[in-house]
Order: sequence, then structure tokens, then C-alpha cells
Amino acid sequence: MQTDKIRVSGGGGTGTALVMDEVKRFCEYMGLDRKSAMRMRLLAEETLGMVKAIAGDFVADFWLEGDKGKGCLLHVMAETRMNLAKKRELIDASSDKKNTAYKGFMGKIQELMEEGLYASDDGSSSAADPPYKYRAMGVCNAETAGAYQWSLAKYRDSINAAKDSDGNATAAWDELEKSIVANIADDVRVGVKGDTVELVIEKKWS
Repeated sequence: MQTDKIRVSGGGGTGTALVMDEVKRFCEYMGLDRKSAMRMRLLAEETLGMVKAIAGDFVADFWLEGDKGKGCLLHVMAETRMNLAKKRELIDASSDKKNTAYKGFMGKIQELMEEGLYASDDGSSSAADPPYKYRAMGVCNAETAGAYQWSLAKYRDSINAAKDSDGNATAAWDELEKSIVANIADDVRVGVKGDTVELVIEKKWS
């Protein structure tokens, strides 16, 4: 079963009420119990909060799909590109000259989404390669030139292996422990390919 696609936007976060109504109907159709339905609502709320925090003006489609008794996928797909110079302007306008929104696990997801959304000054993607700090941990898989996919499952495995010897990995692990999404979702994937950036949150019920 796949729901209708709902248009959501950054900044003002339009479409929030429609998304939450759709999540409720989806949970009822899937026959989810109260606890499972609450988890889906929490995933949707956290995702919409992240979308609202993305700098600049952009639009994306939100939808859900799933199989009864098996699992659900939450999708956010954006195709609109914003100029990298505009991002620099937004950062320069902040009091401490940096994007302070990148906090916690969902801040990392926001950063990955923004890297894919922004185009460089010549119109090419600023996300031809994933940010070095993620690539250095081996959590991004290159598919073709200008395309990659980041996975929570791979990220979790990487920092779990390094957390006893690497202070940064230890901090990242603690961050995951505190994250609602990281604790509820079975996987979170951010894919960048061409003009498309997609976030997929997977939750299994079986």
C-alpha cells in the first residue's frame, strides 16, 4: 500500500497537518497497534521537524508505503536545487558564522540532505561526493559519479566498531543512543542521484 504524495516545504513547513492526517490513515489501514502507530507518528514528526530546519526555500514530496505485518517506509524526495551562494549568505547572516542547526543525529541527516539540495555556483551538484567526515567512516557507498547513499545501519556498525578507541565515535554513539529516530527506525537512508535527494526511513514490524 502506498499513500498519496503530499507536498511539504522547508522554512514554513507547509503540509504538516496533511502529512499527520495521512500517517493516521496509513496506520489504521495497516492495522498497527497503538504502540506501533505512535512510533510511526514520532518518525513522521521528527522528519518534518528536520525538513523545516533545512535552510532556504525548497519543496519535497512525502509519502508512506508498506505491507501489512511486514514493515513500512517513510519517504521524503526533493528535486529542487538551491544555489550554494545562497547557503553561504544564510550562514554568514547567522551570529556565529556557521550553521548551528546540525545538532544530534537528525542534524546529520539534515546536513546530508542540504548537501544534496544545493548546487554549486556553476550549477553542478555540491554533493558529487558525500561530506568527508562521513566518507572517512566508510558509511557512504558510491554508485555512479555524483551519486551516493548513506545508511544508518552502516553508520551504526562503523561507530560501534570504533567507539572504544575513538572519542569522536564514542560521542557519535552517545548521540545515536539519545535519538528517537535512530532508536525506532531499522534503517535510515539518504540517497543523492542527479537532481534528486531522497530520505527513506524503514521500520519493520515482523
